[in-house]
Amino acid sequence: MRTSLLLAAILGTFAAPAALMAEEAAPAAEPTSPHTVTYNIGLTSNYIFRGTSQSGDRPAVQGGVDYSHSSGFYLGTWASSISWLGDTGADGAGGDRAYNSSSMELDLYGGYTAEIGETGITYDVGVLQYIYPGRRNSVSGSYNADTTEIYGGLAYKWVSAKYSWSPSKSAFGFEGRGASYVDLTAEIPFGDSGYSAIAHVGRQEFGNGPSHFDYTDWKLGLSKAWDNGVVVGGYYTDTDADRSAFTYGPVFSGKENWTVFVQKTF
Repeated sequence: MRTSLLLAAILGTFAAPAALMAEEAAPAAEPTSPHTVTYNIGLTSNYIFRGTSQSGDRPAVQGGVDYSHSSGFYLGTWASSISWLGDTGADGAGGDRAYNSSSMELDLYGGYTAEIGETGITYDVGVLQYIYPGRRNSVSGSYNADTTEIYGGLAYKWVSAKYSWSPSKSAFGFEGRGASYVDLTAEIPFGDSGYSAIAHVGRQEFGNGPSHFDYTDWKLGLSKAWDNGVVVGGYYTDTDADRSAFTYGPVFSGKENWTVFVQKTF
């Protein structure tokens, strides 16, 4: 909120007695609500998920809603524009497209988080459902990118580790029950400047599916946060994915990327 300092000073001089009386007569403050709802919206130059582009190396619009309870339970939903299902072939050889039309990823999730005693270590457990609305290509048969993941994580100060496991028959269209992803991330703040360094490494494995699809991804970046909920940043990502195995073109090539983003939370 922006207010003229001069106007505030003048009003404060004449309103002080009235303000004092109002303070003395004011009723007790209402208890803080245990419910919290936040919203976020953002724009990124390239939607990178686990080292691979979901938007065909093009910009993506993103946003979500989160609800949390003081007990530690939370629910949320998040969405992003995508193009990879319409850009790629379901057979992994660039043939018929997996989906005739699909331009959105919708995530639904819920879980519980709490501190372990007074150690400063927090744990987080939950379930996440990835949904890809759209019209699937009949030629692709049973191909379905929708994926369920069960996750558990630990965090201490600026370091966090998370393990995600999928009970689905396939993960993001890759056949093989029991796909998993291990995520180790550090967001190191530079004092109270609002700047943070981002470092991440992850390992994607596709369970009993083709092992040559398994890969490791990593990320290095920098972000700047303001008190008004705006965050701006950029990062570099790359993977060791087998280029010959990932024949879906630029989306799944696992190639290096430079990405910038801006997000607003309110």
